[in-house]
Amino acid sequence: MPNPFAPNMDTAGFKQCMMPYARQMYAVAFSILKDSSDAEDAVQDVFLRMWEKRSGMGSITNLKAYLLSAVRNRAFDMMEKRRSGGDEGVLELSDEGKDAGQAERKDAVSKIIGLIAALPEPQRTVISMHDIEGMEYDEISRLTGMNEGALRTALSRARRRIREIFKG
Repeated sequence: MPNPFAPNMDTAGFKQCMMPYARQMYAVAFSILKDSSDAEDAVQDVFLRMWEKRSGMGSITNLKAYLLSAVRNRAFDMMEKRRSGGDEGVLELSDEGKDAGQAERKDAVSKIIGLIAALPEPQRTVISMHDIEGMEYDEISRLTGMNEGALRTALSRARRRIREIFKG
């Protein structure tokens, strides 16, 4: 497959390299954002950024891992913006049919997503890929280049850190 970041690559070649990953990117974004329109926006944002910076990104060795990580990070950024009031109303509950338990669960999920976004990079990547995307250790290892022991350690530390902050 040609390098999608060659400075002289046309849009057709770029699309040919990128589109095979669009469905997986969307699934990652949707699993975080829980909104199809926002998930599509996250994927488009990543594709646009890749197109704009294609000439300086020729050193990417694993395009799939890079794109999935980029869209995951973009989705977390969008979620953080929602949480901080940048997109008011997204997490609002309607008055009818919602009880306090649902509101508490939404707050807890929102807080956990924010905590995951604040984790150091290896931990954030591993917990997102394993717990959110549902990937197995061998697949995560193949995509990230980390060995399985390091993955398990990073996941354990990430979960422990989230529990400590969430409970505290």
